[in-house]
Amino acid sequence: MHGVRTLMQDLSQHATNHPSKAAVVFAPESGTDRSITYGELDRSARAAARGLSRQCSPGARVLLLHPTGLEFVQSLLACMYAGVVPVPVPLPGGYPHQRERLAGIVADAGATLALTDAAHEEEIRDWVTGSESAPVRALRVALIEPLTAGGGTDAPAPARTTLDDLAFLQYTSGSTGDPKGVMVTHANVSHHTQSFAQSLDLGPGSVFCSWLPAYHDFGLIGMLLVPLGVGATTYLMTSSHFLKRPAAWLHLVDRSGATVIGAPNFGYDHCLRQARDRQLEGLDLSRVRTALNGAEPIDPSALDGFTERFSAYGFGAACHAPAYGLAEATLTVSYPVADSGHTTVAVRSSALGDGRFETSQGLPDADDTTRLVGCGTPREGEVILVDPTGERLTEGRVGEIWVRGPVVAAGYWGRPDATQETFGAIAADGSGPWLRTGDLGALHEGSLVVTGRLKELLIIHGRNVFPYDLERLMQTVHPGAEGRPGAVFTPSERPGTVVAVQEFRATLRPTDPVTQAEALTELDSVVHEMAALLADVSGAQVTDVVLVRPGRVQRTTSGKIQRGRTREALESGALEPLHSLRVARRSPDPRHDHAGATA
Repeated sequence: MHGVRTLMQDLSQHATNHPSKAAVVFAPESGTDRSITYGELDRSARAAARGLSRQCSPGARVLLLHPTGLEFVQSLLACMYAGVVPVPVPLPGGYPHQRERLAGIVADAGATLALTDAAHEEEIRDWVTGSESAPVRALRVALIEPLTAGGGTDAPAPARTTLDDLAFLQYTSGSTGDPKGVMVTHANVSHHTQSFAQSLDLGPGSVFCSWLPAYHDFGLIGMLLVPLGVGATTYLMTSSHFLKRPAAWLHLVDRSGATVIGAPNFGYDHCLRQARDRQLEGLDLSRVRTALNGAEPIDPSALDGFTERFSAYGFGAACHAPAYGLAEATLTVSYPVADSGHTTVAVRSSALGDGRFETSQGLPDADDTTRLVGCGTPREGEVILVDPTGERLTEGRVGEIWVRGPVVAAGYWGRPDATQETFGAIAADGSGPWLRTGDLGALHEGSLVVTGRLKELLIIHGRNVFPYDLERLMQTVHPGAEGRPGAVFTPSERPGTVVAVQEFRATLRPTDPVTQAEALTELDSVVHEMAALLADVSGAQVTDVVLVRPGRVQRTTSGKIQRGRTREALESGALEPLHSLRVARRSPDPRHDHAGATA
């Protein structure tokens, strides 16, 4: 493994030693694959950097407005070679909240230039000229294609860049009005690449395959920068292609001979539920060695279900590689051991709510049992668990996860107060600074087990209740909810109570007058049963259960539930419910007299 060097130095070496080796291959929805070699990538990035240097001063922030593809990779590396700071972001999209968030990023980053490609130039220029945001209207738009043209052997050397310089700004998927740009340095990227490669035994012979958005930290760092850093080949496809046809990703994994794949719970579950047997004919997943999963917390049923379904196609349970991380730590904090599979531990739910990590002596599906997944151990850095006073906790206790080490980013762009609050924590013993992750976890037999988000804990009669436990229960009530996301949270106006929003596909449609009454009876029954189950398990007063159409629960680009945004959408009237407990209570279902406990 190389020493601590910038990604550009690594790429230059790969281009010299293996100029004809494929660096990135993009698989479109239709047509043939497009690829770029290390030699071509180095030349085109140098040529584009020369053009960028004429338009931007060193350190300027440049918006990258591309879908996943070769143009995104060229723009990203051109910025790094030119010494300017790339800001990967999604395309504007058609929804107001998407454009509001993007405008917030432009203003926060102080970006002055937007790089895009010819296929999306019209969309970007229309967004810029039609925006109500002054910083957006002030953006200059440039295309990557003319910049990369003419990249001959005389292309200039990369700008002088130190390890402490910013490699890029990674914007977190928080609220639309307050985006925060994580300042990831070249040193962060290099240390992270080394830890990633050493933990999972990766090298030039590895082949990655990803559908994750290139502007998301998992897709950008784990599935693009890591393989480029170690000289591997990575195959990419768009997330929209994956969402429409998950079997296409599985076949790309097969066709590419991929050894490393990655997805959150949602991705593996989407394959499990939406890939049809007839679409999987001839599939061979036997060459996969590592199947990364970085959701918090990781759902063991998603891992088990994927293994059970795809073992017939050569996928082995030992390939599962659960990990833990966050953008503020570049990407990964704790790593699994290569080829070791995952460890599931059953703990007492009641003890977990009280901050104790006690393994269950009963069966994994016992009423007072929660199954959690171990996320490995840290490689470069240190992890501690602390209570609210900053006191370190020993094994067997649940606390907030604090991190320090060379993968911890430099802070939030232009936000000294938020940087101090998040990156400047001091423990009760005086050690620090530590990164406050906002995540809760425990240590079990040397492995970090993530139990939930501190900000999303439900406090019910002084007891901690984890929302994802309740969300999993809602999926068991009716086939229309099975495998579909839900969000459980405390409503703004009634602290201490619980509201649930659940995506649902009804088996009967209330549009036909003949079936209308029967369909409404079905929906009444579902919301009453969900409310009763939530009340029984959590001990909380359930003020509403809202059924919505698939796709209405707010999620990040990698599929994580955004409970705060779902609450905002519900309270603003934007969710358009199919049915709700409040409506059902106007004509109570006598079959569910116990639902009165939720009123």
